Amino acid sequence: MLRLLWLIFSLSLIGCSASPSCNKTPQLSWANTSTIANDINTLTSAEMAGRKTGSQGAALARQFLIQRFQQIGLEPWQGQYQHPFSYQSSFRDKIGINIIGVIPAEIPSDKWRLVIAHYDHLGGNSRRYYPGADDNASGIAGLLQLANQAAAQGTKVNLLFVASDAEEPGLYGAYALTEQLALTSTTPQIQQLELAINLDMIGRPNRTKAIYIEGLRRFSSATKIRHTLTQKNQLCIRTQQPKSFDGSTLSIDYLRASDHYPLHKVGIPWLYFGVPAHKDYHQPSDTLDRLNINFIAAVSESVYQLLKIDTLLLQNSH
Repeated sequence: MLRLLWLIFSLSLIGCSASPSCNKTPQLSWANTSTIANDINTLTSAEMAGRKTGSQGAALARQFLIQRFQQIGLEPWQGQYQHPFSYQSSFRDKIGINIIGVIPAEIPSDKWRLVIAHYDHLGGNSRRYYPGADDNASGIAGLLQLANQAAAQGTKVNLLFVASDAEEPGLYGAYALTEQLALTSTTPQIQQLELAINLDMIGRPNRTKAIYIEGLRRFSSATKIRHTLTQKNQLCIRTQQPKSFDGSTLSIDYLRASDHYPLHKVGIPWLYFGVPAHKDYHQPSDTLDRLNINFIAAVSESVYQLLKIDTLLLQNSH
């Protein structure tokens, strides 16, 4: 009996040592929590009133994003930060505007990686509006952290940072981006994009304190990529969304749920980072005070590793 217990104990130790480390309070190295909070506070202000596409609040959000891109040192893509596009919604012609900046590789390269996060939300007015703190001011704050660190440290590949518009009504900003990338005169071209990273709702972890990643299983080097994400701060990672959220029966198709889907359709390898839907999802109660700012910082630091990861690990995706 003692021998059997010892065998079970030994096997449990082996299992623990083989599984990735997971730290529910990961240590931070460089991400600036004050800046993250300030960026989200601005984007969720009454002045921006929910950042609905086509609204004055969305225009103010774009002004803020361009200012932040310039502060960080992002170069305008194709000579401009603002990239308008048209789409139809509710049988009406509408206009959205993506904000796009570039960090060129230190040594000229034809390799590109893309970070995308949508800045639009559901709108409202100054008295009652949908702040969209988690959805998706949190993702924008993470994108800005990644851009700032990449600009400070330099990069071996070209980096494209996209704050997309009109995600909420139908992923229209991401579809417009893929159309622009498909143009033969556009740099980068689709085949030059090694990876697209989509940050959408990264501020409200559930009790597991994990970031959920979709798309990882599509990579042949999934295990090594996962190790790269966790080796610095042991951020908890899950690769399968829970079947229900907050006791509800909500079910979401995560392939088609966010801006990575239009990129997926044209063959760009992608990874989506997000948290499960929560009770404040698409509610006026999705506010800054309900976010875990340290978690956003930890996710940003982990995702940054993908901007530096060896190209070979991103090949042979399927």
